[in-house]
Amino acid sequence: MAEPSIRIIAFCCRNAISGEASLTGKGRLSFEPTVRIVEIPCSSKVDTLPIIKAFEAGADGIFVLGCPDKTCHLLDGNLRAKKVVKYTRGLLEETGIEISRLEMFQLGTPEWKDFKQVAKAMTERIESLGKAE
Repeated sequence: MAEPSIRIIAFCCRNAISGEASLTGKGRLSFEPTVRIVEIPCSSKVDTLPIIKAFEAGADGIFVLGCPDKTCHLLDGNLRAKKVVKYTRGLLEETGIEISRLEMFQLGTPEWKDFKQVAKAMTERIESLGKAE
């Protein structure tokens, strides 16, 4: 099997993807050939360092998936995740990496099918940017 041309990491809140993802019993899943899902307890648990390390390890794009506003199981974890993504995008910009390679999305559990649209949109975005350098 050929390696995908691009690599995208999706840090996903367990509550936001509890539909299909938790049924597998695995903490790391793949979606299509380009997106690797890393399940985290809450989007609030994402931090700048793991995002930067993922880019250093060869990720071409990263997105964080959290619950919709006012539905976070940890009250405002998704708001913290938004702040982390915004801060990290600023660091990426300073280092010359396009900030559009990092994004935050919000989906509720019943919207699992919408995850496929998010993953496809992010894949198309990163494909248009090309491999990260």
